[in-house]
Amino acid sequence: MAAIKVSKRCMERLLSGHLWVFNNEITKAGDSYSNGDTVSIIDGRGKFIASGYINNNSKIIIRILSFKDEPIDKDFLKKRIEQALKYRLSLGWQMKGSFRVVFSEGDLLPGLIVDKYEDVISFQILTLGMEKWKEDIVEVLKDIFKPKSIVERSDVDARKKEGLLPRKGFLYGDENSKVVIALDGLNFEIDLLEGHKTGFYLDQQENRKIIRPYVKDKRVLDCFAYAGAFAIYSAKYGAMEVVALEASGKIFEMLSRNIQLNGFENIIKPEKGDAFDWLRNEYKQGKRYDCVMLDPPSFVKGKEAMAGAWRGYKDINILGLKLLNDNGYLITSSCSQNISPATFLDILNDAAQDAGCMLQFVENRFQSRDHPILFGMPETYYLKFVVARKVAK
Repeated sequence: MAAIKVSKRCMERLLSGHLWVFNNEITKAGDSYSNGDTVSIIDGRGKFIASGYINNNSKIIIRILSFKDEPIDKDFLKKRIEQALKYRLSLGWQMKGSFRVVFSEGDLLPGLIVDKYEDVISFQILTLGMEKWKEDIVEVLKDIFKPKSIVERSDVDARKKEGLLPRKGFLYGDENSKVVIALDGLNFEIDLLEGHKTGFYLDQQENRKIIRPYVKDKRVLDCFAYAGAFAIYSAKYGAMEVVALEASGKIFEMLSRNIQLNGFENIIKPEKGDAFDWLRNEYKQGKRYDCVMLDPPSFVKGKEAMAGAWRGYKDINILGLKLLNDNGYLITSSCSQNISPATFLDILNDAAQDAGCMLQFVENRFQSRDHPILFGMPETYYLKFVVARKVAK
């Protein structure tokens, strides 16, 4: 492997558990490597620090794979994936169930996402370094899981920064893109090829399980409902009435089918419309709810979009709070990596002031444990999930 020297500041950050080297942190590098190759990172005295793959096309020029001086090969990938699986199983997930198996940097496999939907594996490759291992990754997934099918969902813009084209499609087994999965006694149809992410929002799975006291016997509004998971869990947990709002036509059809699959047609009313416009109109008509759920898509595509994202998150939460009865519950999320947990709380406080109310903190949560967070890498902490109680001034 080629040896790459990095700055002292970079070395200290890596030793604290961060997994990225930026393109302005390399102090010496030869030309004995190709983009996507595994390289060694050394300090000023030539001492080994870590190994990772390199890509000059990316601002994140090296992503760390190991802090041990060990071979990076198919056996290494298999060992890491098996370790990630063992962790999930130790927390109670079942081999027959649905969960995230590999969460990129969170599982020390940067650039690789692997989701399991019962007997189907859906994976995503984000980086050139991981793309070079694609065939081995597919073979390892076959060996470990014996799946009915494997689908690739590498159709994300992030690949462009690595010089890669988007790609999706079935690579193995049955090619049925629509499957039904069971979660906590509920059924959800998901679209493996056209659905968001790899088909479903697994990162909210544990958060859905804690909403019972906030929705029981309540009138609930679920905005950005997608496949209807929060709405359907609300109905399961005793909500009196649920309105599920979704803007996309294809997704709206899936939302309606999932309501029917679970027999909640008399409790959940699906509504189609843009959330901002729909909420404003609902407020003007005097409609109010006992619980408002907001789980919007990311408003931040990069740090340069922070100002607009702040405004977007604030506006949607102001509208949600205005529609909320006093003593009602706001359940709100942000999946924007560039919005820190502290920043999100500041946004919610600003929204409460503009809505003329105060908020009591009830719960502060994050992504499900199958999306592990590294202490030394705050970028792995992306999902903010807050439950707050509205108090009139």
